[in-house]
Amino acid sequence: MKTKTYGPVATVLLQAWLPIALVALWFVASAASTSAFWPSLATILQTVVDWAASGQLWGDLLFSFGNYFAALALAILVGLGFGLAIGLLPYVGEVLSPYLDFFRTLPIVVFVPIVILVLGVGRGPKVFLIFLACVWPILLNCIEGVRSIAPSVFETARGYRIPLGLRIRRVVLPGAAPQIAVGIRLAVTIGLVMLVVSEMYGSTEGVGYFILQSGQRFQLAAAWGGTLLVGVIGWAFTVVYVLIEHRVLAWTREDADASRRVRSSERRSK
Repeated sequence: MKTKTYGPVATVLLQAWLPIALVALWFVASAASTSAFWPSLATILQTVVDWAASGQLWGDLLFSFGNYFAALALAILVGLGFGLAIGLLPYVGEVLSPYLDFFRTLPIVVFVPIVILVLGVGRGPKVFLIFLACVWPILLNCIEGVRSIAPSVFETARGYRIPLGLRIRRVVLPGAAPQIAVGIRLAVTIGLVMLVVSEMYGSTEGVGYFILQSGQRFQLAAAWGGTLLVGVIGWAFTVVYVLIEHRVLAWTREDADASRRVRSSERRSK
């Protein structure tokens, strides 16, 4: 049975209508709320507006997401570099496998107090913690992507004596690209979680610090506002990444469509 496919913009609109409807319902249902624990959505949004009007919001966003993008870029470079090396060298992969299994099972949040105590409370520890959270999904998916390439592809490349650098750019990276894209998508969302957590320990600025301070001061509307803001920004990052991924990996869909047409022609010929 043929399934209907949607473009990236149509997919986003299809997925967005239900959250928008739920937010509208929340706005109406909470309008009369007087609870300090469950403030109305209008009150929550007003705290975000006040946060922006004070100028503190922009400084917090610049600090938090400057750390986030620096850590994500570093995680992509390190994850791809080591992932390609481990995926292309089976012996290295066998030697490092126990260590990879050990470190990837450790919750990254357990390192937060240790890193803060050792490295201090500046920007560096935040970047390092976000990097730790982001690098593992990229690294592991890159390794699996390289290993999923058919051995015959490597044999053909060696048979034509394609240089290693050209082989990586033209054969390995395109073959592993779909799996790498999955790892980066996971890193985009995991990094946001660590962004907030890292700023709740020994920080004096940032979105996570604002949420923590608001909660400790019993300003729950402001805490809700910061939390919702992080969620909206995370959703926006995911949408942008999906659009980029859709464009970059367009060739994989074309190959899949061509393969389906070939199989369909073969079935009809029989």
